[in-house]
Amino acid sequence: MHNERKMCGVKCITFALWINILSVITEKTDFELELTPPMSVKHVGTDLELICHVKGCPVNVTFKWRALHDKFHGGKIKDEQTVSRLLIRNITTEHNIGVVCKVTCKGKTIEKTSNIKVFSFPQDPVLPKIKSLIANQTQKLSCTVHNVYPLERIQIEWLRGDKTLFVDQPEGSFNNVQSYSSVFSYTPSVSDLGKNISCKATLNIAEIGLEKTRNSNAEYGPGTITISSNNPSVKLGEHLEITCQADGNPQPTILWWKEETEPAQIKSQNEKLIINNASRSQAGWYRCDASNAVGSQQRRVKVIVLGG
Repeated sequence: MHNERKMCGVKCITFALWINILSVITEKTDFELELTPPMSVKHVGTDLELICHVKGCPVNVTFKWRALHDKFHGGKIKDEQTVSRLLIRNITTEHNIGVVCKVTCKGKTIEKTSNIKVFSFPQDPVLPKIKSLIANQTQKLSCTVHNVYPLERIQIEWLRGDKTLFVDQPEGSFNNVQSYSSVFSYTPSVSDLGKNISCKATLNIAEIGLEKTRNSNAEYGPGTITISSNNPSVKLGEHLEITCQADGNPQPTILWWKEETEPAQIKSQNEKLIINNASRSQAGWYRCDASNAVGSQQRRVKVIVLGG
């Protein structure tokens, strides 16, 4: 009996030790960690607050914040009993990182990562004013996007109306906020007259579902002027209409002048020059003036009165 008790004691102690070791190995972490937001898409210059919240460990919680792959680039930390807040002000491209919140409770550690994606696209493309766009005359046009990040993800599209003329994209990899100018040699055609010419810039970061587009229309002075008849003639006593149209943005204002008088006389303040009951005094040179805030152009036409 004594030997049996002795054998049982050894076995029981060994069994108890295995139970304790097994319980240590299989013991689950009895607290939870929540880091919000898990993903942030922020514009350069804005602020971001990350919140690290522990559940199931009311006392003796320690927090530690760090960057995932590099040194931490600043922020104000405020620890409470079970919550730690990290406030990052005036985000820069250096914050395009993963930020880790590490929590220790009762000798056990859990950590989670919040990924920050930074971009910059603060304003519409800038197009300088164009003196004029004349059919079949080539002209270099320039469109500039300012303070963009990441610049390699920007695409610039030139359009006339809804027709794409040219697509441009910077080459290379850029680490900082930068500006970029797209230069395009454009030869207008008569079929494009009256349609806006625009520069469309799109920042596309597909990995985080970000696509932002900004668009600007070019302002240009009156260019090609078209007149409904180059050799208008009318019989005595009859009716004549001549139409003058000009390409430009803003839409040009049209004035018809009768030359060969002192001073020249305004005959119409819109696109149509109308002559009723034509007489010989209405024959002669007329001038179509097209003007807007950018510039002006003129075109002359000679009216002939027939008969008598």
